[in-house]
Amino acid sequence: MNPKLEKTEENQALAVFTALEPLAVGGLIGLLLVAPREGTAGLDWAALVVLGTGLLALAVSLLHLGRPWRAPLAILHLSASWLSREVMLFGLFLMAVLAYMLLPLALPGHPAVRVIGICAAVLGLLATIATGETYRLHSRPSWDHWLTSISFLVGALSTGAFFGFFIASRFNGGIDAPKIAWTTTSIFLWISLAVSVLRSIRRPVVEEGRESRQRTMGAYLWLLLVRAAAVLLAFGLITMGEGMQFLAWMPALVGELADRFLFFETVVPVSLRKRFL
Repeated sequence: MNPKLEKTEENQALAVFTALEPLAVGGLIGLLLVAPREGTAGLDWAALVVLGTGLLALAVSLLHLGRPWRAPLAILHLSASWLSREVMLFGLFLMAVLAYMLLPLALPGHPAVRVIGICAAVLGLLATIATGETYRLHSRPSWDHWLTSISFLVGALSTGAFFGFFIASRFNGGIDAPKIAWTTTSIFLWISLAVSVLRSIRRPVVEEGRESRQRTMGAYLWLLLVRAAAVLLAFGLITMGEGMQFLAWMPALVGELADRFLFFETVVPVSLRKRFL
Protein backbone atom coordinates (compact mmCIF):
# COMPACT_ATOMS: atom_id res chain seq x y z
CA MET A 1 0.00 0.00 0.00
CA ASN A 2 1.26 3.42 -0.91
CA PRO A 3 1.74 5.34 2.37
CA LYS A 4 0.11 8.34 0.69
CA LEU A 5 -3.16 6.46 0.36
CA GLU A 6 -3.88 7.08 4.05
CA LYS A 7 -3.48 10.29 6.01
CA THR A 8 -0.21 10.12 7.89
CA GLU A 9 -1.50 12.61 10.44
CA GLU A 10 -4.34 10.26 11.36
CA ASN A 11 -1.95 7.32 11.73
CA GLN A 12 0.29 9.37 13.98
CA ALA A 13 -2.56 10.51 16.21
CA LEU A 14 -3.93 6.99 16.58
CA ALA A 15 -0.48 5.52 17.22
CA VAL A 16 0.22 8.03 19.99
CA PHE A 17 -3.24 7.64 21.53
CA THR A 18 -3.05 3.85 21.62
CA ALA A 19 0.32 4.10 23.36
CA LEU A 20 -0.72 6.78 25.88
CA GLU A 21 -4.04 5.19 26.85
CA PRO A 22 -2.41 1.98 28.20
CA LEU A 23 0.32 4.14 29.77
CA ALA A 24 -2.29 5.99 31.85
CA VAL A 25 -4.22 2.84 32.73
CA GLY A 26 -1.12 0.90 33.70
CA GLY A 27 0.23 3.94 35.51
CA LEU A 28 -2.72 3.83 37.89
CA ILE A 29 -2.24 0.10 38.38
CA GLY A 30 1.40 0.71 39.25
CA LEU A 31 0.38 3.37 41.79
CA LEU A 32 -2.10 1.04 43.43
CA LEU A 33 0.55 -1.68 43.76
CA VAL A 34 2.79 0.60 45.83
CA ALA A 35 0.19 2.80 47.57
CA PRO A 36 0.71 2.85 51.35
CA ARG A 37 -1.97 0.98 53.28
CA GLU A 38 -2.70 4.00 55.44
CA GLY A 39 -3.33 6.08 52.34
CA THR A 40 -2.18 9.62 51.72
CA ALA A 41 -3.41 12.98 52.94
CA GLY A 42 -4.02 15.86 50.58
CA LEU A 43 -3.96 15.91 46.81
CA ASP A 44 -2.52 12.75 45.27
CA TRP A 45 0.08 14.26 42.93
CA ALA A 46 1.04 10.90 41.42
CA ALA A 47 -2.60 10.34 40.44
CA LEU A 48 -2.57 13.82 38.92
CA VAL A 49 0.23 12.70 36.58
CA VAL A 50 -1.85 9.67 35.57
CA LEU A 51 -4.86 11.90 34.95
CA GLY A 52 -2.75 14.30 32.89
CA THR A 53 -1.47 11.39 30.79
CA GLY A 54 -5.00 10.18 30.21
CA LEU A 55 -6.22 13.64 29.24
CA LEU A 56 -3.29 14.00 26.85
CA ALA A 57 -4.24 10.67 25.26
CA LEU A 58 -7.82 11.90 24.93
CA ALA A 59 -6.70 15.16 23.31
CA VAL A 60 -4.46 13.33 20.84
CA SER A 61 -7.27 10.95 19.93
CA LEU A 62 -9.36 13.88 18.69
CA LEU A 63 -6.72 14.88 16.14
CA HIS A 64 -7.75 12.13 13.73
CA LEU A 65 -11.37 13.30 13.67
CA GLY A 66 -12.61 15.65 10.98
CA ARG A 67 -15.16 17.09 13.44
CA PRO A 68 -13.77 16.67 16.99
CA TRP A 69 -16.78 18.42 18.55
CA ARG A 70 -18.94 15.49 17.47
CA ALA A 71 -16.81 12.96 19.40
CA PRO A 72 -19.30 12.69 22.33
CA LEU A 73 -21.86 11.29 19.88
CA ALA A 74 -19.73 8.14 19.69
CA ILE A 75 -21.32 6.83 22.91
CA LEU A 76 -24.73 6.56 21.25
CA HIS A 77 -24.09 3.04 19.93
CA LEU A 78 -23.01 1.14 23.05
CA SER A 79 -24.99 -1.96 22.18
CA ALA A 80 -23.23 -2.54 18.85
CA SER A 81 -20.03 -0.52 18.72
CA TRP A 82 -16.74 -1.26 20.46
CA LEU A 83 -15.70 2.31 19.70
CA SER A 84 -18.65 3.61 21.70
CA ARG A 85 -17.74 1.32 24.59
CA GLU A 86 -14.13 2.46 24.43
CA VAL A 87 -15.16 6.14 24.58
CA MET A 88 -17.53 5.56 27.50
CA LEU A 89 -15.16 3.36 29.51
CA PHE A 90 -12.14 5.61 29.05
CA GLY A 91 -14.24 8.64 30.02
CA LEU A 92 -15.40 6.86 33.17
CA PHE A 93 -11.80 5.87 33.89
CA LEU A 94 -10.69 9.52 33.76
CA MET A 95 -13.52 10.60 36.06
CA ALA A 96 -12.68 7.83 38.52
CA VAL A 97 -8.99 8.83 38.50
CA LEU A 98 -10.07 12.41 39.22
CA ALA A 99 -12.06 11.20 42.23
CA TYR A 100 -9.13 9.05 43.39
CA MET A 101 -6.86 12.08 43.16
CA LEU A 102 -9.15 14.50 45.01
CA LEU A 103 -10.81 12.32 47.64
CA PRO A 104 -7.78 12.24 49.99
CA LEU A 105 -8.34 15.98 50.48
CA ALA A 106 -11.62 15.24 52.24
CA LEU A 107 -11.09 11.67 53.47
CA PRO A 108 -7.36 11.11 54.06
CA GLY A 109 -6.57 7.46 54.60
CA HIS A 110 -10.19 6.34 54.11
CA PRO A 111 -10.63 2.84 52.57
CA ALA A 112 -13.04 4.33 50.01
CA VAL A 113 -10.11 6.00 48.30
CA ARG A 114 -8.49 2.67 47.47
CA VAL A 115 -11.81 1.17 46.41
CA ILE A 116 -12.29 4.02 43.93
CA GLY A 117 -8.74 3.52 42.68
CA ILE A 118 -9.38 -0.18 42.07
CA CYS A 119 -12.65 0.61 40.28
CA ALA A 120 -10.81 3.12 38.12
CA ALA A 121 -8.17 0.52 37.24
CA VAL A 122 -10.86 -1.99 36.24
CA LEU A 123 -12.57 0.61 34.06
CA GLY A 124 -9.22 1.43 32.47
CA LEU A 125 -8.45 -2.20 31.68
CA LEU A 126 -11.91 -2.64 30.16
CA ALA A 127 -11.34 0.49 28.06
CA THR A 128 -8.02 -0.92 26.87
CA ILE A 129 -9.67 -4.20 25.91
CA ALA A 130 -12.36 -2.24 24.06
CA THR A 131 -9.62 -0.41 22.16
CA GLY A 132 -8.23 -3.70 20.93
CA GLU A 133 -11.67 -4.95 19.92
CA THR A 134 -12.32 -1.69 18.05
CA TYR A 135 -9.54 -2.54 15.59
CA ARG A 136 -10.63 -6.13 14.93
CA LEU A 137 -12.15 -5.26 11.57
CA HIS A 138 -13.00 -7.75 8.81
CA SER A 139 -12.04 -5.04 6.32
CA ARG A 140 -8.47 -5.15 7.64
CA PRO A 141 -7.42 -8.81 7.80
CA SER A 142 -4.08 -8.26 9.52
CA TRP A 143 -5.93 -6.66 12.46
CA ASP A 144 -8.76 -9.18 12.72
CA HIS A 145 -6.99 -11.50 15.15
CA TRP A 146 -6.92 -12.17 18.89
CA LEU A 147 -3.37 -10.78 19.04
CA THR A 148 -4.83 -7.34 18.39
CA SER A 149 -7.12 -7.69 21.39
CA ILE A 150 -4.30 -8.32 23.84
CA SER A 151 -1.55 -6.13 22.38
CA PHE A 152 -2.90 -2.98 24.04
CA LEU A 153 -3.65 -4.79 27.29
CA VAL A 154 -0.11 -6.12 27.80
CA GLY A 155 1.20 -2.60 27.15
CA ALA A 156 -0.78 -1.36 30.14
CA LEU A 157 0.41 -4.22 32.33
CA SER A 158 4.07 -3.68 31.45
CA THR A 159 5.05 -0.19 30.24
CA GLY A 160 2.12 1.42 32.04
CA ALA A 161 2.92 -0.28 35.33
CA PHE A 162 6.59 0.73 35.05
CA PHE A 163 5.39 4.30 34.59
CA GLY A 164 3.30 3.97 37.74
CA PHE A 165 6.29 2.71 39.72
CA PHE A 166 8.29 5.67 38.47
CA ILE A 167 5.83 8.40 39.43
CA ALA A 168 5.16 6.69 42.76
CA SER A 169 8.88 6.86 43.51
CA ARG A 170 8.85 10.59 42.75
CA PHE A 171 5.67 11.63 44.56
CA ASN A 172 5.04 8.98 47.23
CA GLY A 173 8.22 9.25 49.23
CA GLY A 174 10.50 7.07 47.13
CA ILE A 175 8.45 3.91 47.68
CA ASP A 176 9.59 1.01 45.48
CA ALA A 177 7.35 -1.76 44.19
CA PRO A 178 7.87 -5.24 45.67
CA LYS A 179 10.04 -7.66 43.76
CA ILE A 180 7.04 -9.76 42.71
CA ALA A 181 5.51 -6.68 41.04
CA TRP A 182 8.68 -5.98 39.05
CA THR A 183 8.92 -9.65 38.07
CA THR A 184 5.31 -9.84 36.92
CA THR A 185 5.46 -6.62 34.91
CA SER A 186 8.74 -7.77 33.34
CA ILE A 187 7.01 -10.96 32.20
CA PHE A 188 4.29 -8.85 30.59
CA LEU A 189 7.03 -6.80 28.92
CA TRP A 190 8.38 -9.89 27.21
CA ILE A 191 4.86 -10.99 26.34
CA SER A 192 4.29 -7.64 24.65
CA LEU A 193 7.36 -8.22 22.47
CA ALA A 194 6.20 -11.75 21.67
CA VAL A 195 2.80 -10.41 20.63
CA SER A 196 4.45 -7.85 18.34
CA VAL A 197 6.61 -10.51 16.69
CA LEU A 198 3.77 -13.02 16.29
CA ARG A 199 1.49 -10.37 14.85
CA SER A 200 4.21 -9.46 12.35
CA ILE A 201 5.29 -12.91 11.18
CA ARG A 202 2.03 -14.88 11.21
CA ARG A 203 0.87 -16.02 7.79
CA PRO A 204 -2.62 -14.71 6.96
CA VAL A 205 -4.67 -16.69 4.48
CA VAL A 206 -5.84 -13.70 2.45
CA GLU A 207 -3.85 -11.59 -0.01
CA GLU A 208 -4.26 -8.38 1.96
CA GLY A 209 -2.79 -9.97 5.08
CA ARG A 210 0.16 -11.33 3.12
CA GLU A 211 0.84 -7.87 1.70
CA SER A 212 0.75 -6.43 5.20
CA ARG A 213 3.29 -9.02 6.34
CA GLN A 214 5.57 -8.16 3.42
CA ARG A 215 5.45 -4.49 4.39
CA THR A 216 6.31 -5.40 7.98
CA MET A 217 9.25 -7.54 6.93
CA GLY A 218 10.37 -4.96 4.38
CA ALA A 219 10.13 -1.18 4.62
CA TYR A 220 8.91 -1.17 8.22
CA LEU A 221 11.13 -3.89 9.67
CA TRP A 222 13.12 -1.20 11.46
CA LEU A 223 10.11 -0.47 13.69
CA LEU A 224 10.01 -4.10 14.82
CA LEU A 225 13.74 -3.94 15.54
CA VAL A 226 13.26 -0.75 17.57
CA ARG A 227 10.51 -2.54 19.50
CA ALA A 228 12.83 -5.42 20.33
CA ALA A 229 15.76 -3.18 21.26
CA ALA A 230 13.53 -1.06 23.51
CA VAL A 231 12.34 -4.13 25.42
CA LEU A 232 15.92 -5.35 25.86
CA LEU A 233 17.02 -1.94 27.17
CA ALA A 234 14.06 -1.67 29.53
CA PHE A 235 14.72 -5.14 30.93
CA GLY A 236 18.40 -4.30 31.28
CA LEU A 237 17.56 -1.25 33.38
CA ILE A 238 15.31 -3.34 35.60
CA THR A 239 18.00 -5.93 36.23
CA MET A 240 20.56 -3.22 37.03
CA GLY A 241 18.58 -1.93 40.01
CA GLU A 242 20.15 0.88 42.03
CA GLY A 243 17.32 3.18 40.99
CA MET A 244 17.83 2.51 37.28
CA GLN A 245 14.75 0.29 37.22
CA PHE A 246 12.54 3.36 37.57
CA LEU A 247 13.70 4.52 34.13
CA ALA A 248 12.57 1.33 32.41
CA TRP A 249 9.27 2.90 31.36
CA MET A 250 11.07 5.30 29.01
CA PRO A 251 12.56 2.78 26.54
CA ALA A 252 9.48 0.60 27.05
CA LEU A 253 7.29 3.49 25.90
CA VAL A 254 9.51 4.00 22.85
CA GLY A 255 8.93 0.34 22.07
CA GLU A 256 5.17 0.76 22.47
CA LEU A 257 5.18 3.72 20.10
CA ALA A 258 7.21 1.76 17.55
CA ASP A 259 4.74 -1.11 17.81
CA ARG A 260 1.76 1.21 17.34
CA PHE A 261 3.27 2.86 14.27
CA LEU A 262 4.03 -0.62 12.90
CA PHE A 263 0.42 -1.59 13.59
CA PHE A 264 -1.07 1.34 11.71
CA GLU A 265 1.44 1.85 8.90
CA THR A 266 1.56 -1.73 7.62
CA VAL A 267 -2.15 -2.52 7.51
CA VAL A 268 -3.71 -3.16 4.10
CA PRO A 269 -7.52 -2.78 3.95
CA VAL A 270 -9.63 -5.00 1.70
CA SER A 271 -10.87 -1.89 -0.09
CA LEU A 272 -7.40 -1.50 -1.62
CA ARG A 273 -7.02 -5.14 -2.69
CA LYS A 274 -7.06 -4.42 -6.45
CA ARG A 275 -3.99 -2.25 -6.07
CA PHE A 276 -1.98 -5.41 -5.35
CA LEU A 277 -3.44 -7.78 -7.94
